[in-house]
Amino acid sequence: MARDDGTDGAGENWELTKDALLEDRSGRKASKRVLSLLTLSPQRAVLLLALLLALCFVLLMALTIGNIQRVSTVREELERAQLQDKQSHATAWHNLSRVQHTLDTQLSAELRAIHSRLLNEGRDVLQPALQQLEELRKEQSRISTLLSTALEETQNLTEMFCTRCPAGWRQFDKTCYYFSTEKKSWVEARAACSMLGAHLAIVNSEMENKFLANHIMEIRAFWLGLNDMHQEGDWQWLDGQALSLSYVSEQFAVPKLLYFPRLAPKKPSTAPLVTLLWWSVEEKGTERGFVAPE
Repeated sequence: MARDDGTDGAGENWELTKDALLEDRSGRKASKRVLSLLTLSPQRAVLLLALLLALCFVLLMALTIGNIQRVSTVREELERAQLQDKQSHATAWHNLSRVQHTLDTQLSAELRAIHSRLLNEGRDVLQPALQQLEELRKEQSRISTLLSTALEETQNLTEMFCTRCPAGWRQFDKTCYYFSTEKKSWVEARAACSMLGAHLAIVNSEMENKFLANHIMEIRAFWLGLNDMHQEGDWQWLDGQALSLSYVSEQFAVPKLLYFPRLAPKKPSTAPLVTLLWWSVEEKGTERGFVAPE
């Protein structure tokens, strides 16, 4: 029994020694591979770098193509949603019109029936029936007013969602604006707007003025639909309305704010200025860009 145990112990020692030798050889081979990589020739190093760059380029192209496909999918979904929204508004408008017509028909029939019945009955019941008839007429008028209001709101929503400006135009509050950088006199600018089916911009609110100012990125002079041709110093818009906005005096070298409303300074500049927009007609031959709403 003692000899057998010794034999088993020697076998185990031999196995451990063999494993240690194999691990040592593997370590040496790995070290040699690392050294061989470090001692690559310049040509092989350049080739390896080129392969890595090519792999990176392929991965980048794959990611780019994937992103483009996702963007195209999102755009198609958005267009589909807009089309469905437009169709739903048109359907709602049609349904409201049909309901109004049906109610008007029913109420008219009821009124005719009541009137006929009143004629056949006596004078004793005529007065209460006439009062009932008047109430029905008022109710009909009220319902017609409500339906007309609903139809108008639906039409406004449809116009708001379906309004599209031509290429190169900018939209604000259901109106399309064109910012021209062509140099023209005020008269030429007005004529150019007319050829586009538009007119020089008329500023009716502070929000509209801010919209116009925000779309002029540099300090430039743009013609608007304001002039004092009929009487110097009496500024009027093209629609005949008088200028109600405030002047900005020459002390403001670069105006930053809008002034609504504000009394004009004692010595205003020859041209009222509000946030980068010149509203004057100066010397003959002066040329500027212009703003034209469609």
